[in-house]
Amino acid sequence: MPEFQDGKDTLTELAREIRWREALSRQFGTAEYLTDEKRAIFLDLLSIEGAHVLEIGPGFGQFTDKIAKRATRLQALEVDPEQADFVREKLRQEGISNATVTTGGDDCTLPYGDDSFDFVIVNLVFEWCATRLDEPHETGQLRLLREIARVLRPGGRVYVATKNRFAVRYLIGKPDEHFHHMRFGSAFPRTLAARLHRRRARGHLYSWRGLRLLLAECGLQVEQSWWAAPEMRFPEAMVRVDSASVREARRQGVNQGQGRAERFLLSLVPAPLVKHFAPGLSFLARCS
Repeated sequence: MPEFQDGKDTLTELAREIRWREALSRQFGTAEYLTDEKRAIFLDLLSIEGAHVLEIGPGFGQFTDKIAKRATRLQALEVDPEQADFVREKLRQEGISNATVTTGGDDCTLPYGDDSFDFVIVNLVFEWCATRLDEPHETGQLRLLREIARVLRPGGRVYVATKNRFAVRYLIGKPDEHFHHMRFGSAFPRTLAARLHRRRARGHLYSWRGLRLLLAECGLQVEQSWWAAPEMRFPEAMVRVDSASVREARRQGVNQGQGRAERFLLSLVPAPLVKHFAPGLSFLARCS
């Protein structure tokens, strides 16, 4: 539990005292990751107006209020009770009345009935969803996708955004937070990475092809895919992964990758292959 110098026991209590944005800044410094409005540009790709939406893993509510303002109704499911409380307080302060925050989902199941939602959003959560389980990450992730297919109405859609197992940054040996900051981490063959690290990975990434196949296995047919440039956490542009869109983005000078080496190497990747080495994966899929 966070401790604050002014005697407040939780982040939520501090937010009630000095407002949610100031509380985040007090706790996390600039808190850009939690407050930057530009991080929500992916919402412009999604037709959620008039929809009943489920957001899985809202964290500190970075996108929750923005989703609620577009949707008819929003359910947010958060595994951390303290974060769920903070999101509720943020929504109250923002005057959002069409959203409900529920605590749960740490077993990768969803506490909702069949055919409950028009849209599900899983943004930078999928790689971590099985962290609390004593079973392989893949087992929990497969369960979550099947649960998403179950709670979606026929024809409903899901947006899944996650980091890419074969992103250039991992291939050139940048530390991988999913493998306890081990160099190359997720890019290693699975068995070799496990032997080298001797600990269970904190998260689990997929390749572009691997995640697409996993979605299809769960009855979720991909309709569109994007490359978040320069990277997933702070996207400046969402570029479709087809060759023509990638080439046009390059002509327009879209920033490719975080560091100089990543930008240079990704610029050398042929347009049809960029989706396999981009920093992250973003899929829009329809429930069949």
